[in-house]
Amino acid sequence: MTDTELRMTDHELLALLSMTPTESAAVALGLLRLDQHSDNQLLHNAGLTTLMVRGLAAPQGEKIVPVDKCAVVASVLSKAQEWLEITLTTPSSSHVLFAVGSNVGAVLLSISPYGVHDIQPIESGPAMLELALHLAGEYLTGAAEGLPATAAVRRLQVDAETAVVQLTAVESGDWLLRRGGETDFTEESHPAAEALEKFKAALAG
Repeated sequence: MTDTELRMTDHELLALLSMTPTESAAVALGLLRLDQHSDNQLLHNAGLTTLMVRGLAAPQGEKIVPVDKCAVVASVLSKAQEWLEITLTTPSSSHVLFAVGSNVGAVLLSISPYGVHDIQPIESGPAMLELALHLAGEYLTGAAEGLPATAAVRRLQVDAETAVVQLTAVESGDWLLRRGGETDFTEESHPAAEALEKFKAALAG
């Protein structure tokens, strides 16, 4: 895949993940909230049709397989070992991104509420977490969409406990850091610079 973004719809991603029914693909289905549609044959067929029309899938014997950039995305999602769900919000805006890493590469999915999502290649390994932390830090310190602003990162790894860390930036006063597991959080208040460092350390650990 080149640095050019690949744009895919919900039903195309649903069809793509059904071509490679691995445990990692199932995790991606859940993160993308597509698992509730996994039995919808109409959506599957629509996804396969548009992938073929766009030259992103092709018949191979009795199967339809992903090709070109789509094959790279399929390989990463079906072999993934780490997933980062990045949520950036203010009272009036919301952005959701997913970084997915595997031993064959990594991709970043920018999720649109309209069901058409941008996918681009990123560096795998430690660079993936660094990217998530950079995006969160820029969003909070830049305050381009106003304050209070919250950055939350959920880190899932194969054979590791899920970590969830959330940091809320306010216009004045200490920032609020929440961290822990999926349901068991602790909350702390820290000055902005210190809070960012603790945010990074909680995820890296």
